[in-house]
Amino acid sequence: MKSMRWHFVFAMTVGGMGLASGQADVSPEAEATPMFFFDAMSYASEKDSASRIDFYIQVPHEELRFVKEGDKYVAQYDVTLSISNPDQQLLQERTWSVDVRLPEFSATVSRNAYSLTQRAIDISPGSYNVEVHVRDSDSKKSGTIRRAMLVTDFQKDSLSLSDIMLISRLSTEGDKRKIVPNVSGNIGTLGEGFFLFFEIYNETPGDSVELTWRIFNTKREVVGSAAQLEAIPENRIQTFVRVEDLKLPVGTYLITVDAVPKGAVVPELKATTSRNFTVRWSDIPASITDLKKAVEQMRYIAPPAEFDRMREAEPEEEMRKQFVEFWSKRDPDPSTEKNELMEEYYHRVEYANKNFGHYMDGWKTDRGMIYIRFGSPDNVERHPFDMNTKPYEIWYYYELERQFVFVDETGFGDYRLRYPTTDLWGRVR
Repeated sequence: MKSMRWHFVFAMTVGGMGLASGQADVSPEAEATPMFFFDAMSYASEKDSASRIDFYIQVPHEELRFVKEGDKYVAQYDVTLSISNPDQQLLQERTWSVDVRLPEFSATVSRNAYSLTQRAIDISPGSYNVEVHVRDSDSKKSGTIRRAMLVTDFQKDSLSLSDIMLISRLSTEGDKRKIVPNVSGNIGTLGEGFFLFFEIYNETPGDSVELTWRIFNTKREVVGSAAQLEAIPENRIQTFVRVEDLKLPVGTYLITVDAVPKGAVVPELKATTSRNFTVRWSDIPASITDLKKAVEQMRYIAPPAEFDRMREAEPEEEMRKQFVEFWSKRDPDPSTEKNELMEEYYHRVEYANKNFGHYMDGWKTDRGMIYIRFGSPDNVERHPFDMNTKPYEIWYYYELERQFVFVDETGFGDYRLRYPTTDLWGRVR
């Protein structure tokens, strides 16, 4: 198949619809989906007047290029971690390389295998911008994640909680606990619940605190909660809280933990910490955080009868079953764990949302519809300020011998497809 800026090129028919491909990004500002996961939590530091940030970078093996060296498969990647203040002034930067050596080829392409690296940095409390850049040394493939972060002053209050770490695995070796952080923030594949880890910093005279956790969905509805009593014999306590399996549907959630001291002189004292997490399934792309929305976004590719049946499926598990079956039947290479067609389709949906949205989601716009169906055009001819005409764009697909004309009738960036009028399969409006 012909190479492309993305991982591969499609030229196949699905359900009567062609998912074709183009050559160039329509927007040079667009960024590729990151090739790794990144998480960061702040804790109290051993240094006076400082806090500490623990950084975790997780790179799936399938995103790296391995080379056979003797009886091992070897890959290497570089990590650059930068911390800036809100004025974009660089404060700290760390760079390091990671070698990955595996005994079997199957581990190099497994979706569930990854390399994990960690760094800790002492820093003054405050607001920061964090940037992590990962680059594969052999393929030169790279990705960047940026995040704003608030680092708490844990010495300010007599009772405080660190940030929350999600845990993938928790085991005991003698009198020590071994934890594996859940860097992706996805708890959908963990099965029987999951654990939270955080630290309690206490200067109150009480001997215990009541910890209450609550999970909120995107509508701010409480979908799970529980409480437990935690002894605080020392000023700094490492705490594990188990969250039972709640059978949460696919989506994004917020979990909060409140700590209230028992027997304290100031009973109204309370400390709070929180974080977001997601529920996704391993056989669905990471960009999908809402299954119902993902099904709606299939209107450009699914035959009408199959599309309607999937939209109306109940309960959600039945919808998921039909969703997976639809894409499994159209998997261009069933021998791999990844369904390349599904990954490509939702990559395009994600791109459309980032680049074509205004008062509606980008995938619902006419430019989003054409981009999702045909990919990046080979050339875009823009006419934003021509005399006596409204702003318009012409997208050219040379190999497909196609062109599309979009006109901004309102002047607010709402480009509508004006030519041709025959490519309106699944149009939202």
